[in-house]
Amino acid sequence: MTVRLLLAASGIETTLFLREVLTELDGARHWTSWVQLETSYAATCADAAAILCNESIDILLLDPNLPDRQGAEAFRLIQAAAPHVPIILLVDPTGAALAERLVREGAQDFLLNPEVDCAPLARAIRNALDRHRLLAASRATAMTDGLTGLMTRPAFLTLADRDRVLAERLSRRMMILVAEPDDLDGGAQRRDLALVDAADGLRNLAGPTALVARLGPSRFGVAVFDTEAEPVEEIRSRFHGKISFGAALFDPRYPVSLDALMEQAESTLKGEAHRAAAL
Repeated sequence: MTVRLLLAASGIETTLFLREVLTELDGARHWTSWVQLETSYAATCADAAAILCNESIDILLLDPNLPDRQGAEAFRLIQAAAPHVPIILLVDPTGAALAERLVREGAQDFLLNPEVDCAPLARAIRNALDRHRLLAASRATAMTDGLTGLMTRPAFLTLADRDRVLAERLSRRMMILVAEPDDLDGGAQRRDLALVDAADGLRNLAGPTALVARLGPSRFGVAVFDTEAEPVEEIRSRFHGKISFGAALFDPRYPVSLDALMEQAESTLKGEAHRAAAL
């Protein structure tokens, strides 16, 4: 298997170090199967964009602080040039907050420069390629629900699992919510209006950085991160009204799979529904 990689980084020392890591990585034991790297190099955003537009690249390692573009601007320019290429960010520890935000905007992963070595880089490349393939498959099956405008279940599962991995790496909690409107009686038109209202309400309550999806005919899903300004318990407390919720908390000290979180949230939702029916 050949992986065509583009390294976009500035600074002679940084570039030489990363070249050494990539040379050692080529065909190394860190791959699950034998892989050959074909590596190209760019020192500016303009050079990287030109290579991406004219060559077939499988993955990009990007230092977002390049001489001609810096930070989010560099990432967005590169992403616009090749939206189909997964991007791993290489950032200093002071750039971790920016990297988190850019992951939300479409970067597949990031590594802090002190962490860059063969094993973590191989793992990041392998995971980024796998997630990108899954995301492409999700897009092929339609990422947006036609009625509510929310993302579909396959897209939600792909992106929520990416967030779960990110939460574990950042030692940050994350909450999965599964929700259903309480009153969907009536004809098809009334039901559709109730679902659209529920979708709008969930979007507003969850906030702009949350993942919100329609998981099934009457079921919704939300994935939210813990923040210093607003822990997940406070986010959860905003959800009220004529809709039932089940919640599952991801604790990075005791990591579990997304499937386990979804199962726990759905089980909690069923318990809430039974209690409501008994009243």
